[in-house]
Amino acid sequence: MSKNNENKEERLSAKEKREIIKRTLKAIRIADSGYFIREIIECLLFRSLDFAFIYLSALVIDGITQSKPIGTLLSYAAIVVGVQAVIFMIDLFLLRRSSSQTFARSTNLHKDLWQKVMTMDFIHLESTDTQNKFSNADSQVDNNNAGIPALCNYIKFGIGGIFLIITGVILIIPMVLAKPVTTTGVSGFVQSIWGFLVVVIITVLLEMLKSLVINPKAILGFEKVQNDKKVILANRADGFFSNYILRNYRNGKEIRIYSQQKLIDKELDKARDEIAEGWLKAYKSAMLPNFLCQLVNIITKALMYGFAVMRAASGMLSPGEVIAFALYFEKISAGVSELSDFYGLLKITPSFCKKYFDFLDIPDEKYKGTIPTEKRDDNEYEFEFKHVWFKYPNCEEYVLKDVNLKWRIGEKMALVGRNGSGKSTLIKLLCRLYDATKGEITLNGIDIRKYSYEEYVELFSVVFQDSKLFSFSLAENVAADTEFDSQRVENCVRKAGLSERLDSMPDGINTYLYKDFNENGVEISGGEAQKLCLARAIYKGSPFIVLDEPTAALDPISEYDIYTKFNSIVGTRTAIYISHRLSSCRFCDDITVLDNGSIAERGSHDQLIDKSGIYAAMWAAQAEYYKDTAGELFA
Repeated sequence: MSKNNENKEERLSAKEKREIIKRTLKAIRIADSGYFIREIIECLLFRSLDFAFIYLSALVIDGITQSKPIGTLLSYAAIVVGVQAVIFMIDLFLLRRSSSQTFARSTNLHKDLWQKVMTMDFIHLESTDTQNKFSNADSQVDNNNAGIPALCNYIKFGIGGIFLIITGVILIIPMVLAKPVTTTGVSGFVQSIWGFLVVVIITVLLEMLKSLVINPKAILGFEKVQNDKKVILANRADGFFSNYILRNYRNGKEIRIYSQQKLIDKELDKARDEIAEGWLKAYKSAMLPNFLCQLVNIITKALMYGFAVMRAASGMLSPGEVIAFALYFEKISAGVSELSDFYGLLKITPSFCKKYFDFLDIPDEKYKGTIPTEKRDDNEYEFEFKHVWFKYPNCEEYVLKDVNLKWRIGEKMALVGRNGSGKSTLIKLLCRLYDATKGEITLNGIDIRKYSYEEYVELFSVVFQDSKLFSFSLAENVAADTEFDSQRVENCVRKAGLSERLDSMPDGINTYLYKDFNENGVEISGGEAQKLCLARAIYKGSPFIVLDEPTAALDPISEYDIYTKFNSIVGTRTAIYISHRLSSCRFCDDITVLDNGSIAERGSHDQLIDKSGIYAAMWAAQAEYYKDTAGELFA
């Protein structure tokens, strides 16, 4: 897609912008129900106090110039100091309140994205485009320049701008309508209502020029950076190295042993140079607009103060009124600026807020189904692959080709084959992490896509070769929940072969894994981690258990011990074992050999050895390895 087409897609119609604004405001209300009321009250309160301070300061100045009694002056001064103290105390209270609420609101908005990540179709997670969308969406939650908080601020300041204009006009009118000292010449024009209106019109036009034309041009440069794919990828890379590599102490060993410091430094520098270059372009493009904005500010202030001074010189205003007149005029000007900013920036911020919803709106293409799965006491479940073909998105080559396979609960089947033969992909299709490209998979004769997805996945306990444990307690990892049956957790851990390790843990099943969040957390080996993943599969108690290379980190004797124990635990449930070590497949009822995405052979160990095919060749290649270890154990 060309750059022009990408930019064209980013342009939103007025209707689309209104819809995004409405949706953003709704999301804010859900994340923080009292946000707008608090922010508007705070905004109007402070602006009211500003006007009160200007009014009282003018009284003090005029009191001094008019030689009023010291008591009166002190009372004026006391009121001014009191107003300042009230502003300070309110500011402290609201700042603390606002900070805590801002954190909660931001967390809730981020949480919506996290929940989307955890529930969206698995197939989307492997897409670079999805990862880029997530990164861009996540950044809009805290983007104060043009993201979600910016939109809220613009709305708040738009309301505040209306308040400034109305209040300023009300307070300045008596000074504007004061009787002129002279009505002729330039001095007469300055003292007249027409002179004031001309200055107001010029000021308003300048502010509108700044807000509607100059400011948006400055922000457009930053919008380009937000859409720059190189910068997006660089931000992700920077976050990966900063948060995952450097802040994960478990990576320290490899960094030191393999002297990876230079590699990480170069990759970090590369990512940050890309980010810096993108933002430098944005700041360069914003330089002239920012200069023009400051120039407009200088001109408007000079115009307002010059007009006030000319009125004062003609005798229309007292010294205090000069200050009040200029400051009221400045407030009106600021109100016009905020109102025009609100209007002008509302044209830009929706395109940034849209990025947040673009990620949330990624459609779940997988049909969830509605048929409940049978709750069978006899565990009579039959799965069948019928002419199943599968290829990954944006790939032309099929990973699985015309697979036909059937098994029933209670059977124990092994899937073997060379790397890349499609073993793990077949299991992902069975668990509906993906859907078949062609053909169908059935449960008891019904296409699995017709079953309720939530109920269907409850049929499976899977231990993947890259299964993860988190820095929670051992019990929470095994139960996958904060609420659990303690005795059941302990039994499952012991059944998985971790009795001795469990007995040595300081807090038993409540011991934390790793030291990320708990100083007393324990470090566990790769083999122990796999055993805990097995314990998690046991705890879930699903009728269908899949072990995808779960013992790769174990020695053959430990592997044999796990498999023989787990074989008795499985009982009448179906178990599928995926392993490169063919010795672990010998106790299975059925062995299926995959080759290049197709079923090449199927049968028992002895039958496949007799066929002298792929399985026999793999077995022979590993025979020397088995001779002193697993071969003796399985004799």
